[in-house]
Amino acid sequence: MEGTIGLSAIDWCIVGAYLVGSLAVGVLVTGKATANRESYFLAGRNLPWWWAGASIAATTFAADTPLAVTGIVASRGLSGNWMWLSWLGVHAIVVVYFARRWNRAATYTDAELVALRYSGRLVEPLRLARAGLYGVVYNCIILGWVLRAMVKIVSPFFRWEAWFPSAMGTFASHWPSGSTLGTASDAVTIMALLAVVAIYSSMGGIRGVILTDLVQLALALAGSVWFAWLAWAKVGGRRGLVDGLQNQFGTNHAKLDLFPWRDAGWLDALGMGAFAFGVYLLVQSYTNVPADGGGYLMQRLNTTKSPRDAQRASLLFLVLQYVIRVWPWFVVALAALVLIPVGEEASVFGGAAASVGADRELAYPVLMGVLLPPVGLGLVLASLLAAFMSTVDTHINWGASYVVNDVFLRMRPDASNASQIRVARLTVLCFAVLAVAVSFTIDTIEQAWQWVAALGASLGVPTALRWFWWRVNAAAEFGAMGFGLLAGIVAYVFLDLPYEYALITISSASLIGVLAGVAFGEPTSAETLRTFVEHVRPKGFWPGVSLGSSGSMLGGVALRWLSLVGGTVMLLVAGHAALLLGESLTALAYATVGAALVWASTHDRDFEGETA
Repeated sequence: MEGTIGLSAIDWCIVGAYLVGSLAVGVLVTGKATANRESYFLAGRNLPWWWAGASIAATTFAADTPLAVTGIVASRGLSGNWMWLSWLGVHAIVVVYFARRWNRAATYTDAELVALRYSGRLVEPLRLARAGLYGVVYNCIILGWVLRAMVKIVSPFFRWEAWFPSAMGTFASHWPSGSTLGTASDAVTIMALLAVVAIYSSMGGIRGVILTDLVQLALALAGSVWFAWLAWAKVGGRRGLVDGLQNQFGTNHAKLDLFPWRDAGWLDALGMGAFAFGVYLLVQSYTNVPADGGGYLMQRLNTTKSPRDAQRASLLFLVLQYVIRVWPWFVVALAALVLIPVGEEASVFGGAAASVGADRELAYPVLMGVLLPPVGLGLVLASLLAAFMSTVDTHINWGASYVVNDVFLRMRPDASNASQIRVARLTVLCFAVLAVAVSFTIDTIEQAWQWVAALGASLGVPTALRWFWWRVNAAAEFGAMGFGLLAGIVAYVFLDLPYEYALITISSASLIGVLAGVAFGEPTSAETLRTFVEHVRPKGFWPGVSLGSSGSMLGGVALRWLSLVGGTVMLLVAGHAALLLGESLTALAYATVGAALVWASTHDRDFEGETA
């Protein structure tokens, strides 16, 4: 980014206080975190449910999230955000079905579930494959991507070359030009933040991570709301925003549309009808979020005291994710289009927005420097640092849990608690180093993301079905991987299909692989199935197990899922009507019905009276 943004002394004090506080948390909870593996990775399974729910929300708010939303709104309007809002479907099924069952399964990682759910010679290879995929490959790609995105945020604020010209001159002379970690100054900032995260994460375990996440989420919400308020006022409120968008894009623009049914410049470009687009959003949701919620979400849910608390935690996260914190991002993104008009970036704010012309995501940090006063700027910058750190601390702790639980203890089952904690801490530090190493290959990360997405599309079907149908086995998961990857090679290499169509193709092929594994693979033993059903209480098709589970009961799950999805969407629409359309009565009606549907969705008779 061209230019820099000066911070006042009070702003630096806010940032410094936050960083010191994060380190202090790690030190203070070290004793509780290092008693054993359960305390380090699951905090003894006794945390309050709202801690876990807020922590999940903090993790999913990466530093680049508001920047990404700003770029999406600029190119596709509000409706473009359904690319990630579609994840609501997966997170809703976690609330109504998986949350309680993950807590009952009481596993350390999602890979460990393989040993609880399946039997036979393929169990250990499958467990190792899942641990390698999600614990190492997936984690490192996310960390590399987050580090790269952080460069956009730190560049305007941290100027190490001006503060320490002699030392930085020497370092910069050895720093590779064109690095994806930015300049030498950017790299120093990011590595310093990584060091802070690695220290408090390795010392405090998941308890330290979650406690810092609570502060990080509070900062992130406060900072984004304050920033949105200032942007809203600067643009002239609702009337100024509507008039400004019409002046720039015409009266028939779709920037304010919440749904993509009108031409928003991207749905038509895909050449998809409404049905095909809906199928794509479904596949895309469990490509980015595992169909049962996945590992780090499972880890947070298993830190709570009971299945009911796990469900409450997942519901809190869902409301925070899709109803509350989206609006500050949307407001700033829309205001940025008016305050920094497309094509006129170099002429506004004295040239401070010139770099936005090449990358509309940069409108977010530019407006931060222009609109926020002292204290406000420090708060919002600290909130973005917090968002970055909350994502990194989760992934390095989560990654370490795979290494200890699914690799180290398979080789050394008699390892002492002290040995397990040492390996966990060493792995946390290794993941921090790996994050930097992966970020240097960021030029090829998009290709890597496509293959990770292909794996996600491959595993989505068996990941969901194994919770509902006894016949799914380890061979079915391997069959899904094999057929899905083969379809991915054909789709990407030979047919050169667009990403959206490739995902649908891969997911369809993986279903064939599942059926092949079911038909030709070794069925799971009756004893393993009985143990799984007694522990987890799944619904669906489990013959010979008398826990009241049957295919007909899936109708109740489906109704509660539809109720939660519909209620959440109504609450989202209520915010749209109130804020952007000025329709108060309409907003109240949607909010009332939406809240009732959300409340009704969480009642599961299978768990009535259960407290543990």
